[in-house]
Amino acid sequence: MKCEVGTKIPTTPELAAIYSVGFGTVDRAMTALKETGAIKLQSKGQLGTLLLEKNTAALWDIIDHGPLVGSFPIPNTIEFEGLATGLIQMFMEKRVNCSLTFKNGASLRVKQLLDGQCDFVVMSHLSAVRSCREHPHLQPVAILNSNSYYIDLIILHRKDAVPDMKSWRIGLDPTSYDHIALSDDIFSDNEKINIHYGHIPYLIADGVIDAAVWHSTQLVPAALIDVLAVRRVEKLETGSEKSMAAAIVVNGERKEIVALFHELCDVGRIGGIQQEVISRKRSPAF
Repeated sequence: MKCEVGTKIPTTPELAAIYSVGFGTVDRAMTALKETGAIKLQSKGQLGTLLLEKNTAALWDIIDHGPLVGSFPIPNTIEFEGLATGLIQMFMEKRVNCSLTFKNGASLRVKQLLDGQCDFVVMSHLSAVRSCREHPHLQPVAILNSNSYYIDLIILHRKDAVPDMKSWRIGLDPTSYDHIALSDDIFSDNEKINIHYGHIPYLIADGVIDAAVWHSTQLVPAALIDVLAVRRVEKLETGSEKSMAAAIVVNGERKEIVALFHELCDVGRIGGIQQEVISRKRSPAF
């Protein structure tokens, strides 16, 4: 899977040495790959053998890698439900078995990727830029449309909060690159208190914090509706706007994963399915 179309593949002796097998085993494997249509080769004599075509989905199935595993934010919003459904359905149509694990906090999902616990991570474009800057061997393989990650953002706060927003204590989840950037963007001079994102409504109601940036389509507990109020986020800084688009990041050193996404990932199809879920024309399924 690591060889690119149009390039020379390793020779039989080289493949035998790489995989510690005999020449006959290599020849039988190459014959099977050709007969199943997974690859198409062209011999150039002393110049070697060129890879003319490859069926990435068939190769993925043949190597028995197991399911493609992605680390995804907890799907507690309609955008995330649609995105997860789109990913699973798109790969299913490509005949690639894909499964998702769920964890909030882009930094925690990146750690899973670095530790080899997953094959790809889903995060915002903003988080992808930061992750790839901090870990140069990471690589974005897909950027989806604007608002594919967040449709809209709001400020969740107490109804009885003082009018002067500059005095508010702001809740910030330090595991979320987006929450850090957005909180600093909107509340640059406010006191920040580290919290877990999922605890925000309760911490506001309990008076631990006064407000926090919140995902507009994420529900808040019904028991707190008499205590909480919302304000729209009017405008974001240019860099923070990247938080609204979804991105997929992989370990660039895993060439087979990079090839799989470059050749099979259809962001248009993912986005189309996501919109069907958002408009209630399709039920979430992931």
